[in-house]
Amino acid sequence: VTIIDTDVENGTGAGLVALIEVVALMIGDIVQCYSRAIYEDPVPVRPGMFVKKGCPKSLYRPGSSTDILLFQPGRMTFCDDLQRNVCRRDVQSRFSSRFSVPLAETDIKVRATVGRAESRDGHQAGNAER
Repeated sequence: VTIIDTDVENGTGAGLVALIEVVALMIGDIVQCYSRAIYEDPVPVRPGMFVKKGCPKSLYRPGSSTDILLFQPGRMTFCDDLQRNVCRRDVQSRFSSRFSVPLAETDIKVRATVGRAESRDGHQAGNAER
C-alpha cells in the first residue's frame, strides 16, 4: 500500500490517497518504482517523493493487474457516469449477490477523468484522472 499526499504544491488537492496494487493471474511481481515518462528510467519510490499526476507508478511483470484507490471522505466527487453505472439494476456481477445491492464494474481507460478532487473547504480542487 502506498499513501499519496496530494495536498502538496502542484498536487491534485484530493487529500490522502491509498494506492493498493493487486496482482492478477500470471503476475509474478510488482516493482515499486516511478518514472516521469512512459517506463523509461524508473527510480525506486521513496517516502516524501513527489509523484506527478499521470506518470507511471509501479511496474507489473508480466501481464495485467489492477489498482485500487481509496480517498478520504469528502475529498473526491466521482463523475456522474461512473456513479450511475455502479448502481445499474439491469446488470449483475459477482458482487451484486454478495452485498445485496447492484454493483457493476466499469472498465476505465488509463488517464481518463474519474472525478474532481474537493479541497478541504469543499471547493473543487482539480481533475482526478482514471
